[in-house]
Amino acid sequence: MKEKDQLAALLPPETIPYAERMNMPYLGYHLLRETLTSTLLGDSENHILYWIGKNMGRQIPIQSATGPIMPFIRLGLGQLDVVEETGQKIVYSLNHSIFSYQSIERLGCRLSFEAGIIAGMIEQWKEREAFSKIEMESSSDIRISVQVAS
Repeated sequence: MKEKDQLAALLPPETIPYAERMNMPYLGYHLLRETLTSTLLGDSENHILYWIGKNMGRQIPIQSATGPIMPFIRLGLGQLDVVEETGQKIVYSLNHSIFSYQSIERLGCRLSFEAGIIAGMIEQWKEREAFSKIEMESSSDIRISVQVAS
């Protein structure tokens, strides 16, 4: 039996293999993430991006704390690694080559989307409310901690 693609709830399943094989410039994606979302969403950008991400994350099935890693790679969101997993808390590190070209302030707002996706996936897996928080020392030291409600 063929396993259902994790991303099938977000994108038409028949388009996923073709989209993954495309070699497209990253500049357009960067423009959408940096300029369009900021212009459209204004001061509410980080809250709206978190909410959208969390809603999308709930649709991506995972079975463990490492479950978000492959969807992040496939979606081009960066390299996600589990740093710590204890009881109700999971801490991830997130890296992407584009992060070093962005200001810490802008990056913190932009990563609300990624933090929301992770919280949504964990919430779906654990079947309990989950909240994530971004912790940044620099653009090369980004951690997203997820707290699961008891």
